[in-house]
Amino acid sequence: LAEALALPRSATPWHTQRDRLLELAGWYAGLTGTLGKLARDMSLLMQTEVAEISEPSAPGRGGSSTMPHKRNPVLCAAILSAANRLPALMAGLYAGQVQEHERALGGWQAEWQSLPQLLVLSGAAMAQSLDLVNGLEVHEAAMRRNLALTQGQIMAESVSLALAPLLGSQQAHQHIAQCCRQAQATQQSLLTLLCADAEVSSRLSREALETLLDPANATGSAQRFIQQVLASAEKEQ
Repeated sequence: LAEALALPRSATPWHTQRDRLLELAGWYAGLTGTLGKLARDMSLLMQTEVAEISEPSAPGRGGSSTMPHKRNPVLCAAILSAANRLPALMAGLYAGQVQEHERALGGWQAEWQSLPQLLVLSGAAMAQSLDLVNGLEVHEAAMRRNLALTQGQIMAESVSLALAPLLGSQQAHQHIAQCCRQAQATQQSLLTLLCADAEVSSRLSREALETLLDPANATGSAQRFIQQVLASAEKEQ
C-alpha cells in the first residue's frame, strides 16, 4: 500500500507507532490554524465600524433572513469553525499515541473518526480560504479614513524623530506629546497645530510636516516582506 501511494515504508510494524500519523495530522492542523488566524483578522476588518475589506459577494451568500442590509462573513465563519474544531481532534489523536505492546486495543481505532474529520475540515478550510482571498474586496477609501481618525496623531512619532537631532530626543518627545494632547482637546489636526507652533515650524516646513504625517510614507519593511513571501512561494512551485 505504501508503494502504491508513494509513501515511505515504515521500518518496523506501524500499529503502535503513531508519530508519523501525528506529524501528518499536525501539519494539517497547523495549516488550518494559520488560515483561522487569517479569517479572524479579515472578519474584524469587515466590521461595520472598520469596513476596510469585504468578502466576495454572490447571490444568496452572506445575506440575512431578517435584515436586508447585512452581508455576513460566511467564508470567514466556515474557516474559523474548522480551525476551532481541529485542536480537539488533535487531542484525541495524541491521546491514542500511548498504546500497549505491538497491537493495542481502542487507541488506533479511535483515530478512525478523528483523522478523517480533521482532514475534511482542513480541506474545507483551504477551499474556503481560496475563495476568500481570490475574491476579496479591498476598500482603500475606508483604510485612509480610519488612518485619518486621529487627524495625524498616528504619525506623531515620525515628527518627534525628525525633531530629535534639532531639539534633543527627550525635549522633542515631550513637545510633540504636548501638541498631541492639545490636538485631542481642541479636535484640531496635528498638522495645523504643528504649523502654528513656533518651536516646530521654525525647524520643519509645512511640506516636511505633511510628508512626515502621511501614513503612506510609513510602510516600513512591508514591501520587502511581501517580496520575500512571493519569492518563497515561487521557489516552492
